[in-house]
Amino acid sequence: MRTAPVGTAVVFMLALNLRPAVTSLGAALEDVSAAPGMTAAVGAILVALPLWASGIGGWGTPWLRARAGIYRAVTCALIVLGISLIIRVQGGPELLLAGTLLACLAIAVIGTVLPVLVQPASSSTRASYTLALGTGSTIGALATPVLVAAFSWQFALACWALLAAVTVHVWQSAPRSSMVFAHSALSPRKLFHSKVAWHLTVYFGLVSTLTFVVMGWLPVILRDAGVPAGMAGFCLALSMAMGLPMMWLVPFCVHKWRRQWALVSLLVAVNGVGLVGLLVAPAFLPWVWSIGLGIGMGGLAMALTTIAVRAAGNADVTTALSGMVQGLGYIIAGVGALACGLVHSITNGWTAPLVMALVVLCGQFYCGVRAARPVVVAPRPVPVPVPDTMITSVPPLEPTIPLPRLPQVLSQSKSERVGQEG
Repeated sequence: MRTAPVGTAVVFMLALNLRPAVTSLGAALEDVSAAPGMTAAVGAILVALPLWASGIGGWGTPWLRARAGIYRAVTCALIVLGISLIIRVQGGPELLLAGTLLACLAIAVIGTVLPVLVQPASSSTRASYTLALGTGSTIGALATPVLVAAFSWQFALACWALLAAVTVHVWQSAPRSSMVFAHSALSPRKLFHSKVAWHLTVYFGLVSTLTFVVMGWLPVILRDAGVPAGMAGFCLALSMAMGLPMMWLVPFCVHKWRRQWALVSLLVAVNGVGLVGLLVAPAFLPWVWSIGLGIGMGGLAMALTTIAVRAAGNADVTTALSGMVQGLGYIIAGVGALACGLVHSITNGWTAPLVMALVVLCGQFYCGVRAARPVVVAPRPVPVPVPDTMITSVPPLEPTIPLPRLPQVLSQSKSERVGQEG
């Protein structure tokens, strides 16, 4: 089953909804933490919740697609996303946690389905998918503090529901001819035998780990090193801005470069320069380290683009592989981000977390090179039972043995018989 190509604008709008709900919360977390009823534990849960929810939602999307179809699944996800963004600012911590959970589950459904939609599309449409991810991250991080200062953190978080409402209207123009029910839901577990699928999953998880570390902690790392707050905020914006062209260029490179391991090596090397700079001399040329970290975010675009490439045009395999990569990958990222945070709180410094990030980068290089191999991911073929060609022969009937014929006895006349009897 193949889906009809969707327009570039539709893909861009769908992907634009995948990040602002998360990055806006991080940008306003200081104000949210000061609200009545908020505690440090709730704040820690809010930071890790998007990763765990994205993992669970991505894992269940193949089942949802098989029963509701792509069109209905995305429509419902957009509606749930808009409603949950409004609900989560209407009360205390309970509503905030519940609304964030629902929003991230809806985002996971859209994010898992998008590789299926862009698979038959043009190269520019596929590039717009990853470009919108970077754009949404940047807008959510930069616009939210301005909205908080002008209005309130409740308004700054809820206003992104308007983006979901506009996207529902744009989604109506998408072709629906092939967005119907799948014949069956191919479970991500059917791909567990593939080493390339596992390498791609771990690669996505490790790239996401570093991405969330940069998005959440880069300003704090620079400010702890003595960089002024204004410069630290500028470096975060610069890092995200540098990620935008990479989100556009990397998908073209994935489809054009025959040796994709070279692309993996380039992205890891540039990312490594940024991490080493933060580790050795964070206050010296911090904008250079930020540029390196921003360019390294192109690894996220490579992982998402490779999902469709490794599925080789099969929409069911693409959905299952996307669910496996994003579902388990976000769980890996959640563990990695939580571990870095715990190490920072224990050591009260950034040396150990940055060393851990370099170890993560080494794992990213290994898994990325292995996932770049030109191998098609597919479920194991179901063995076809060999029909029994032996015909059971019915034994012939035993030949009858003719019995000897007895001599014929002439019957006596009736009168003779009567006389004899009398």
